[in-house]
Amino acid sequence: MLFLEQLVNGISIGAIYALFAAGFGIVFSTMRILNLAQGVYATYGAMCAYFVMNSLHWSFWLAGVIGIVAGAAVAVLVDQVAFEPLRRRSVNQLLGAVIASIGMWIALEDVLSIATSSTPIGFPTSRQPSGLLLSGRVPILKSQVIAVICAIVGVSVVYLVLNHTNIGSAIRAVGFERRTAQIVGINPRTMIITAAALSGAITGLAGILLATGSTFDYTMGDGLLLQGFAAVVIGGMDDIRGSALAGLLIGIVQVMSASYISSSFQDVITFGLVIIVLLWRPMGLFRTGNLQRA
Repeated sequence: MLFLEQLVNGISIGAIYALFAAGFGIVFSTMRILNLAQGVYATYGAMCAYFVMNSLHWSFWLAGVIGIVAGAAVAVLVDQVAFEPLRRRSVNQLLGAVIASIGMWIALEDVLSIATSSTPIGFPTSRQPSGLLLSGRVPILKSQVIAVICAIVGVSVVYLVLNHTNIGSAIRAVGFERRTAQIVGINPRTMIITAAALSGAITGLAGILLATGSTFDYTMGDGLLLQGFAAVVIGGMDDIRGSALAGLLIGIVQVMSASYISSSFQDVITFGLVIIVLLWRPMGLFRTGNLQRA
C-alpha cells in the first residue's frame, strides 16, 4: 500500500508541476523568452489568495480566482516593464530577457519579503479544502483531487486556446515573425500581453495549489521555477503537453526517490534526467511539432 500512497502523492505534486511547466512553456515556446521571474507569479498568486482569505474572510474558491488574476497581472507587469523595451530596441531577447527577468525576480521577491516580514504563512485551515475524499486502503486527500482536476482542465484549456482558436494562432504568428504578423493585421503587443496573462494565470493557479495545506514564504516559487524549467527541457520546448507530462513525471520520480532512496537525492535525480535527455533527445522526449508556427 505504501507504493500506491506514494504514487498518489507523486501524481498530485506532479499535477502542480505540470501546471507550472505549462505556464512556463507558453512564453518560451511562443515568444522564445527564458523568463526566470516565472516562479514569482506563483508566489504572488498564493500570497494574494492568502491575504484575501485572511483579511477579507473570503472562501478558498473566490480567493483562488483573485490569486489567478494576480498571477496574470504580475506576468503582464513583468513583460511590459522588463521585456517590451528589449523588443522595441531589437536587443538579443534571449540574453537580455534572462538578465531583465533576474532583476524583476529579485525586486518582486523583495516586495513580498517586506510585506510578510519574511515570515512563513499559510491559508486559514477553515477556508481551504481539507480532509479525505477517499479513506480506503489508499487514502486520497481532497486537495490532491483538486490539484489533478485543475491540472487536466488548465493544461487542456491552454492547449486548446493556443492551437484551436484565432487568438492562439495570432500569438504563435507573433512569436514566429512579429513583423509579418503585424503586416497581416495582428497587433503584436496585444497578443504578447495575452500570452503573458495566460502564462501568469496558470502559474498563479499552480502556486495556490502548492500552498494549500502547508506553510509557504516569499521564496516558494523558486523551487517551482527549477522544476518547471526541468519539465520544459525534458518534455520538449515546442508543445506544452510535453512539458505538462514531464512535470507529472518529475513529481512522481521525486516522491518515489524520497520514499525509496533519500530525499537528499530528489534534485540530483531530476536534473540527472535533464542531462540524460539533453544528451539523448535535445529537443525533449515528447516533442510533437513546432508550436511557434501558426
